[in-house]
Amino acid sequence: MTPEHAEESADGSGDRTVSVLGADVVVEEAFVAFPWRAGMARAPAAFVAAFVLTAGVAAIGGFGSGTLQRRVSLLGIVVFNAHNIPATVGAVPQLLAPVAEPVAGVPGVGRLLRGLFTFGTGHTAPLSHAGGILGGQTAGIGHLNLIEAFGETDVPTLVYYLVPPVALVGAGYEFADSYWEETTTESLVDVARFGIAVAAGYLVVLFVGSVLFTAVLRSSIAGAVTVLPDRYLLVVFGFAYPTIFATLGAGLVYLDRSEN
Repeated sequence: MTPEHAEESADGSGDRTVSVLGADVVVEEAFVAFPWRAGMARAPAAFVAAFVLTAGVAAIGGFGSGTLQRRVSLLGIVVFNAHNIPATVGAVPQLLAPVAEPVAGVPGVGRLLRGLFTFGTGHTAPLSHAGGILGGQTAGIGHLNLIEAFGETDVPTLVYYLVPPVALVGAGYEFADSYWEETTTESLVDVARFGIAVAAGYLVVLFVGSVLFTAVLRSSIAGAVTVLPDRYLLVVFGFAYPTIFATLGAGLVYLDRSEN
């Protein structure tokens, strides 16, 4: 941002005046000084915590089988499902096939990068895909929830859905507790900044995860089917979950500090 577009407040308050489409917008010093990057940096740890906890629950319930790579991919998709992000059947578009096939053939990393070129059913037609989601046409758009598909194991399915909120509440609590003295938090509305900061990083982590956790399922009827997280719902719930639950964790810090 150039100097002519951002100026310090003349009254010495530390607020900044930013020009947006010709209109002057005053940005409070507390907003500018907030440790946004520190919040975003909590996102990978929160996702890893959710993945590890899910793996622990799956180990108890006997979830998944096959090679280690397949089990990891399926567990990754289960973590997305636990965020209310379903898997969707995908394929590599013909236009990208000449590039995707050599990359997928690279030993070791090729399979991990397959998801970079894979698009879910209807993802190239966003309006109709969004309409199908809103209309509940999950079968028509190829949605699959592995948690529901495998049904009840030794662990109730509800436990899987509780894992991401627990991990994100913990991330929000740790973030707020670590940076409380460096921020100005005067109300519960201000607490939401902690959740939004985590959410900004979490979206990036989930998008990378949607590439890495692209799995190939095989059946006697359909043969090999590629599945990956629905990236449209990834944007919705990938932002909503950390915003809500990391904010809740930060809210616990706010209540604790307010009482002292």
